[in-house]
Amino acid sequence: METRPDTTSVDRRRFLSLGSALVVGSLGGLSCSTTKKNAKVQEATPFKKPSKEENFAIWKAKAGTPYEVGEVKMPGVCALPGPFKKHRFPDPDKYKNTEQVHGLCQLCSTICGITGHVKDGRIIKVEGNPNDPNSRGKLCARGQAALNHQYHPERLLYPIRRVGKRGEGRWKRITWDEAYSELARRLIKVRESGKPEEFAFHQGRNRSKDAVSSFLRAFGTNTQLNHRGLCSAARRAANLTYLFESDWDLGDYENAKYILNFGSNMFEAHQGHVAGAQRVQRGRFENGAKLVTFDVRMSNTAGNSDEFFMPSPGTDGAVALAMAHVIVKEGLADKEFFSDWANCSEAELWEVIKEYTPSWAESVSTVKAEVIARIAREFAAAAPHATTMCNRGSSAHINGYFNDRAIGLLNVLVGSVGKEGGWCWMFTGGYDSKRFKPPKGAPKPDAPSLLADPPEFVLANRWNTMRVGEIVYWYLKQERAKIQVYMSYNLDSPLTWPEMDVTKNVFEDEDKINFHVCVNPFFNETASLADMVLPWTTYMERWDVDARGAYNLKPYLSMRRPMVEALGEAKDLREIFPELARRIGGGMEKWYPEEVSVEDYMTEFVKDVPFDKTKYSSPMDFLEKVGAYEDPDQPRYFEPYMRPLGKEDMKGSEVDPETGIITRDGKGIGIMLRGKPVLGFKTPSRKLEVHSEFVAKVARNEDVSDLIALANSKGKNRPASHKPYNYELSSWPTYMAIEEHQDLDDDQLVMTSFKWNVHNHGRTANLKWLAEIVHSNPAWIHPDTAKKFKLKSGDWIELTGFRSKTIDKHLKGLELGSGEMPSKLEIPVVVTKGVHPRAIAISNSLGHSEYSRVAQGKRDASLGSQKAGMNPSGLRDADWERNMWWQDDSNGDHKRWKRNTGNGWAQNHILPIAPDFISGQQAFNDTVVRVRKIT
Repeated sequence: METRPDTTSVDRRRFLSLGSALVVGSLGGLSCSTTKKNAKVQEATPFKKPSKEENFAIWKAKAGTPYEVGEVKMPGVCALPGPFKKHRFPDPDKYKNTEQVHGLCQLCSTICGITGHVKDGRIIKVEGNPNDPNSRGKLCARGQAALNHQYHPERLLYPIRRVGKRGEGRWKRITWDEAYSELARRLIKVRESGKPEEFAFHQGRNRSKDAVSSFLRAFGTNTQLNHRGLCSAARRAANLTYLFESDWDLGDYENAKYILNFGSNMFEAHQGHVAGAQRVQRGRFENGAKLVTFDVRMSNTAGNSDEFFMPSPGTDGAVALAMAHVIVKEGLADKEFFSDWANCSEAELWEVIKEYTPSWAESVSTVKAEVIARIAREFAAAAPHATTMCNRGSSAHINGYFNDRAIGLLNVLVGSVGKEGGWCWMFTGGYDSKRFKPPKGAPKPDAPSLLADPPEFVLANRWNTMRVGEIVYWYLKQERAKIQVYMSYNLDSPLTWPEMDVTKNVFEDEDKINFHVCVNPFFNETASLADMVLPWTTYMERWDVDARGAYNLKPYLSMRRPMVEALGEAKDLREIFPELARRIGGGMEKWYPEEVSVEDYMTEFVKDVPFDKTKYSSPMDFLEKVGAYEDPDQPRYFEPYMRPLGKEDMKGSEVDPETGIITRDGKGIGIMLRGKPVLGFKTPSRKLEVHSEFVAKVARNEDVSDLIALANSKGKNRPASHKPYNYELSSWPTYMAIEEHQDLDDDQLVMTSFKWNVHNHGRTANLKWLAEIVHSNPAWIHPDTAKKFKLKSGDWIELTGFRSKTIDKHLKGLELGSGEMPSKLEIPVVVTKGVHPRAIAISNSLGHSEYSRVAQGKRDASLGSQKAGMNPSGLRDADWERNMWWQDDSNGDHKRWKRNTGNGWAQNHILPIAPDFISGQQAFNDTVVRVRKIT
């Protein structure tokens, strides 16, 4: 067999420059001339097999300059001396005799099971773990880029400390002993001040929840901040309103016949999308399910749906309410289910929704009335094998809570709640925490925290912990709170938070944040505004017990374990916190005995995981070899409300003769259904809360202790600090119009945001395989809109954002104001029919000013003094240094800019802080912008 040079990894520009000679030379036999209209097929010169000497000459000419390498052999980089070296591609021996180590990905929120192939102490490949019951061995592009993450040349491997002003960019390397000593000294000072809440821990994506909670509780602070308000607060609050038990719906898509999607981009960016997407597709192609999507933009999910409609921004709830109107009016509801399990009658609901006709919805949403009615009929006909699906497309709005309540109502009406093929949920958002518990940690402190529970937001923390992260820096700016020590963890708020200037200015003010320590594997924008940066291990170097929403509808448990030793001096929180606690003392040290290693702790954590004793020696041995556990005997979580109550359950109970609610010691335990006691829903009515007295009372700051007792699951009163902030909030699903969207000026559009399938919000633009695929994010604009503004693809525009009139009207205390924002964004456009004419769509994730030269799209930029925390000579990837073809060399000159070059634009420059007053959900998809063509 002849051997030919491999061309699979050739530099693109260099390959194209070779012209047609390579193509023609590889054909042989026949050639075809296309220079004449009736060209004839002609005999070509017969192919002559090159000699060995000629082959070698060809290879040598094309091999190129050898790549420079560092001390660590880099996986994912072509073998030397260049791309044509690989005569055996793919190398059949590459994965022979590798050690396979199971773990969990953490490059997005889905937490897929992975398997690392390890050889000579290096991970050379990462693939999906087929034993993971949720992801089932599948892995998206993000997960495939694990090697870029692990062996990135600009990974932080050593602690660094600033030596100039904060944000000035001057750094020096320090030892871990120096880092621990300074941190302990500062945290001791916080404790001694009597204000433990002024130690704030702010997390991005935290999958070591037990470790974080234990340390903060031992310290005595409740100021644990997250990004829930920027993510999914509204839809979680809507689900909790109906269920109390769970904030996350998990459609049984595999067994569905109809999937009605409002704004979920399941195929690209939904939480749990790898697990969910494959079940949606199995439902469609193996069970005949129909997928219908309503979205303001043609996402991959929308484009792959059976039908796709574009409503006007923020009007999903209007469409859903009109569908509910059709279902009730035409007698299509499951009357028995609704009578049994809705806490209102159809007649009562009709009085609420009768005004929401399809014609009204068309006038609001621009979706045709006949389409709305037809889809409603189809959805009802498919029930109970019918389910809705939604996410930020419907919920990341000022009215997102009501949008998602309206969408959820459709499942109640057609009786698909908790049914096979219907709209389902789980009693846990991860593993079964009642069955598997981490070793005992410190008790929860009583110290209140204004930043953790701001009083303006009605439902943010009334069931689950849902921090309103987007207002943290605004509070500090207003001097309503102060932070002595701020620890950021896996967070990039200066890029991903709204009003980037506010975030940056607060970070730079040492009176507002006295000391900032950043824990991250990379020098991102947050790290650039820190006083100290600690190198965090990657998810392939640390331990966790973890799981996500279980699409099998039974809880499972997976283990993240080190595949290789941590590079450099990188450490995990499970190593940092014990040492820090011992140095702080004051009782903290008792929770961290020195003789207990991280592996000992994890062994205790999983000690109750069942295993086959004929195959494995212990739970740890089982999880090491398999990676995940799912109880084969546990039934799927269908119709849990129908579980009968036995004699033991009913002992000492009372039945309310009017409601049928069963209580024991004043707490709800079930409800009578046709003369038989069953569990019911874990809500105050023990039914689905279509009408929520709890929500209305909580909004008015009334005592809801009686309702909490009847639910006997979740629910809290608002604390005394919330008393001045009282609201009137509808107890019913309703439509809330967004005031500023009603009368847009001729030069205004509504800006919406989205994620690409290769990126998450702020942690993947530094990974070369992903950055090469998507590194540029021009604004999407509809052809009709482009015509109005006299725009074509490649033209540049200036965008000016506006603060929300609706939020300014409803939200008390924050003083955000309304009107034009000072910041501007200049960005090119791409003209496409894939966006609503009233909208302009810009993806997030891009526009980094830090986070490595890959994220900045700069081949040759200087690293700066932060390289003191890196190992640039040891970790070297000359591949992207040579082949970063997307570097923008225009120096800001729009006329010189070439399409698909550069590192993108940060939308959040012009996106205002915009939390809805109900859940604290950031209205990412509601910002009104003024559009001006740049000539």
